[in-house]
This record gives sequence, structure tokens and C-alpha cells, in this order.
Amino acid sequence: MTDLQERLASIEEASKKLSVSTFTTRRLIKAKQLRAVRVGKRVLVPLSELERVMTQGCGKHADND
Repeated sequence: MTDLQERLASIEEASKKLSVSTFTTRRLIKAKQLRAVRVGKRVLVPLSELERVMTQGCGKHADND
């Protein structure tokens, strides 16, 4: 799957998957512990990023190891 085909989750969807509040999800994005993309006015989180956080935690990005 290419980057353009990757599924993106809204802040609300990401929060539910991570079992945290939307405030916490936004705080993680602002702290660069959770990668997100902006599409227009929306902030979306790639599902691969949610999987990374669920397996590795909120530390460094997988590509920065």
C-alpha cells in the first residue's frame, strides 16, 4: 500500500483506538509523539501510526530508531 492509499483516522477514531481522550491524542500529536497529517482543516492519524503506538508506546517514531 502506498502512502497515498493509507487509511487515516480522525482524532476521535484515534482516541477510541488508543483508549484515551481526544485532548490526550491532540497533546501527543503536539508533542510529536504521535504522527498526524493535516488535510484541509482536519487533523488525521495514519492507522500505521496507531498500530506503532499500540505496540511500541509513544516514544520515538519507528523510523527514528
